[in-house]
Amino acid sequence: MLDTSAVSKPVSQLHFLDRADDQTVHEVHRVVSAVVELGGAVGWLSPPSRADIQRWLGEWQTATATGRAGFALCRVDGQVEALGGWRAGPPGPMGHVVDLTKIMVHPRARGLGLGRTVMDALIGRAGGYGAELLTLGVRGNNHGAQALYEACGFSVWGVLPNGVAVGDHRFDVIRMYRQLRLPADAVIHGSSDGGIGGSALRLASAVPTAR
Repeated sequence: MLDTSAVSKPVSQLHFLDRADDQTVHEVHRVVSAVVELGGAVGWLSPPSRADIQRWLGEWQTATATGRAGFALCRVDGQVEALGGWRAGPPGPMGHVVDLTKIMVHPRARGLGLGRTVMDALIGRAGGYGAELLTLGVRGNNHGAQALYEACGFSVWGVLPNGVAVGDHRFDVIRMYRQLRLPADAVIHGSSDGGIGGSALRLASAVPTAR
């Protein structure tokens, strides 16, 4: 267990996954399992097996090789204590949008600023990729994470009611965004009429007045 009482900000090392070796799989499995055991909304309803994590990290390793994704690992005293990923949308109209996902900190390492360390790394790497817009999702009752994301410049853009199911319990999904940049020549249409792919609103025919 980390001693959080004597250190306000631990010396941590952050790097991005390049190879899912056995030690990395073991350490990531430790973090994910601990978070899931406490009910964290990170994609599993029960702690995953080591084989599950090995496959999962293999998928991240493959995605990273495309240059359109990355998976951050934050170590304290040589052991992974926090992690998170970024993934760009498919090439095309949404290719400039990057989603930040699977951001988590081992319960025993919370309060050390590791979540912010991971977030800053993900934002920096996504920015280097060329992302214009960042998005992420967080469970509605995870107010601590929401506060962290707001401190990192994210704002709420929507809510999916009852989007997370844990047994009989239902929780909202809060969707957040941060605009990193816009090209100098970008023409912003927003949701106004007209533009490529637009359509006109079809009004219902007026009902004749009875005489």
